[in-house]
Amino acid sequence: MTTGDAAQLRTLAFGDVQGGVWGAVISAPAPLVAFGSGADALATDGPFDAVWDGDGRGWRLTGDGFDLRVASHGEDVTPEAADDGEAVSGFQELCRVQGTITLGGAERELQCIGTRSVIDGVDAGSLGSARAVAGWFADDEAFMLQSLRADEDAGQESDLVAATLFDPEGWTPVNDPRLSTTYTEAGVPTRANLELWIGEGEDEFPRRAAGEASGAGADLQTGPRRLRVVPLRCHSRGREGAGVYVLASF
Repeated sequence: MTTGDAAQLRTLAFGDVQGGVWGAVISAPAPLVAFGSGADALATDGPFDAVWDGDGRGWRLTGDGFDLRVASHGEDVTPEAADDGEAVSGFQELCRVQGTITLGGAERELQCIGTRSVIDGVDAGSLGSARAVAGWFADDEAFMLQSLRADEDAGQESDLVAATLFDPEGWTPVNDPRLSTTYTEAGVPTRANLELWIGEGEDEFPRRAAGEASGAGADLQTGPRRLRVVPLRCHSRGREGAGVYVLASF
């Protein structure tokens, strides 16, 4: 699922801890954007004005109904494949998302937490699907998991999976991230269970998290590409928060 160095897969998930607003962006290479609040949602493939500043980590994405500015929240992480069989170049990080979105004819200010990633050497032409699950419990407490599948007909054992935990004390790489998803008959994610193994040897243990769909979300089909984003109620270690499940096919 790799191509030249110029190819990149970018993802962004964002929202507030209360679940009042949520959104996601996936770009491989052209962006697909979805966001919503309550019963209102918008999903679009553009046209956009996108600026991806790799060095300064300053992203800006503007289009009809939104203006999003993304900045680093802290130290970025270099993701590693779950099976160590294929190197992953890029980063995962906690970020801040500011700007405006327009839903139901009303513009609202946005200032919330987010998780984002860049994976180098990947383009949509070599992917069957990409899944991303993100959840946040505070401005400095979140998790993110990404799973890439080269052939949609292949089993999950062939997926390339990477995940990171973000806590007030810093970030923790996940050695063995595991994702289990429950779908409706129409293929809509309704529940996600994550088992995120951290530590080493006898000190290795799982951090568990779960999320249930809290709304219908947004669905966009444009040519061969499809983006579905479902808002989640998230739980982990007695903490309650919000998040999103992102499912993209190419």
